[in-house]
Amino acid sequence: MMDIQHGEVSIILKDNIIVATLIGAFNKKGAVEYTEGVKNLVKKLNDNKYAILVDNSSMEGGTPEAYQVLENYNQWLNKTNLVAKAMVVKTTITADLIQTLSPSVKLQTTKTFHDKTLAFKWLEKMIS
Repeated sequence: MMDIQHGEVSIILKDNIIVATLIGAFNKKGAVEYTEGVKNLVKKLNDNKYAILVDNSSMEGGTPEAYQVLENYNQWLNKTNLVAKAMVVKTTITADLIQTLSPSVKLQTTKTFHDKTLAFKWLEKMIS
């Protein structure tokens, strides 16, 4: 039996900043794991303002189904108290692809970074 890779995700909460690290290539299963993990933390924040740092620097992309899950998730995020989202990428092509395949991201206050520390500092300013 073949082991099908669906992407790895790590999600932690630092104060009111959700930090998600995505590694590898994502299919629908991996995308659902990621989005449900973030949704659970948002619900624990009880309608408080929050920000998200998404570290995509080790992400290798996703299937069309994964991007559809991402679009549904971003539509949901837009109805919450999300203040800002920082994306850490190796190349800006990653951020461009996400904005094209998940257009509801354009309704969010987002900024793209190549450095995780700078991204976190920007989010701290945005949420304070």
